[in-house]
Amino acid sequence: GRAAQLRLAHGVPHQVIPVALWHMASTGVELWLSAIAWGARQIVVLATEDDAPQYLQAIQDQMAVAQAVLHGLGFRGTHFVLIRPKNALDLDADLRRLGETRQHGPAQSARFAAQAAKRATLEMALEHLMVNSPVAESARPPAIALPADGSPLGAVSVNTGTCTLCLACVGACPAGALQDNADERPELRFIEKNCVQCGLCAQTCPEGAIKLEPRLLLSPERKQPKVLNAAQPYVCVRCGKPFGTLQAIEAMLSRLSGHAMFQGAAAERLKMCADCRVIDIYRGTNELGIEDVPDGKNLRGLR
Repeated sequence: GRAAQLRLAHGVPHQVIPVALWHMASTGVELWLSAIAWGARQIVVLATEDDAPQYLQAIQDQMAVAQAVLHGLGFRGTHFVLIRPKNALDLDADLRRLGETRQHGPAQSARFAAQAAKRATLEMALEHLMVNSPVAESARPPAIALPADGSPLGAVSVNTGTCTLCLACVGACPAGALQDNADERPELRFIEKNCVQCGLCAQTCPEGAIKLEPRLLLSPERKQPKVLNAAQPYVCVRCGKPFGTLQAIEAMLSRLSGHAMFQGAAAERLKMCADCRVIDIYRGTNELGIEDVPDGKNLRGLR
């Protein structure tokens, strides 16, 4: 700029590519890691005094996650830096100082294009970085631990002793990482690649059985569904239809055992499926039911 023309500053170094943004927080770990995969060696985010501290903290959290990924894959150096110079001379000094540092990146540049979906871009960047890691696959850890704040990657652990497989977490998961079994067997399945570590599953779980594990699993299993918990189905005592899990029904019976509304026949209805409960409620003890009509008989003739 003007300071460089007056020889008060050196200007933007030749190896620096300035990229204008609407806001410094408009990019994140998905674009930063993609830039490293494309051949960049360092990402410098320029903040001003007008930027709110909440944005600065969010950027630092994201940088810590991205840096943990690169260090875990064996890429040495400081690849992500947040600077907040007060004037052009300070900016010039920061750029010169950073230009003297050295960082390591993948030997082969990626050729994928950024997608409209940030998650898709992040997955392609991770795949390229893992394939081109300088550390042999046999020497890598099974997973890279990531900071808890700001991590968009990770797994969940389920306490099978307290989980009743109510599947409230499946309905709460916005990314489809937690899934149930499409068959009759009660199961809680998990696809780690889809998990964004939002924490809605842990907040929704009535038993407090779910905990988050921020990490990057390096094996192909991160793309495959795995069973976190499975249970024996509970069958209706009236028709034999499975309608819940043994743990869930037993927990419900235990909690309602002292309730005045669920004593005697009402308690027995808790062991029935939804259809049989309605039939049992509206069927009197001396009332003729449809199941009592012999085959081939007219209902009027039985009165």
